[in-house]
Amino acid sequence: MKKDLVFFGIQWSGKWTQADLFSKDFPNCKHLELWQIFRALSSNKNLISEYIADRMFQWKMLDDSLAFDLFDMCGHLLSQTDYMLIDWFPRSLTQMYHFLSKANAEQRDFIWVHFYLSKEKAIERLLKRAQEQWRKDDTVESITRRLDLFTQETLPVIEYFQKIDKLIIIDADQPIDSIYNNLLEQLKKHGAI
Repeated sequence: MKKDLVFFGIQWSGKWTQADLFSKDFPNCKHLELWQIFRALSSNKNLISEYIADRMFQWKMLDDSLAFDLFDMCGHLLSQTDYMLIDWFPRSLTQMYHFLSKANAEQRDFIWVHFYLSKEKAIERLLKRAQEQWRKDDTVESITRRLDLFTQETLPVIEYFQKIDKLIIIDADQPIDSIYNNLLEQLKKHGAI
């Protein structure tokens, strides 16, 4: 049986790159990336877009009910042969409980993948990007604030799934191809592909 996949990792850990590679190789795995959905919604001018844009600008978590509704809607769009690759949800314990409730109700199995990258390495990569792309908003202070949010909100979720043996940890400090090969190997071992 195929399993839904949830990809985790701090900013610039490469999880989006890995999700993109995986989606191309496994077309029945539908990539649900809430961050991109939120960005698209925030590009309009209305009450919801202004709320999302303001929260994203401040690097704050979005309202859980909004994340729940989008996650649930995407789940309804899957066919019987599809499974999900989820990125950017769940990001907190409250969101995790919603995810588990839905998975249980719909009898969907899952495996979580944590692309581990040290905070120091993430800061180094983000500062390099800031220099290359002239991004003035990527300062040590703003980057640290974003990474701290991940540690406070998402790390407890990762620790929970490690306890119940539903977590794969991938070293994200290596070449892209090596990470991807390691990912495929681990997913095969866990019966996810």
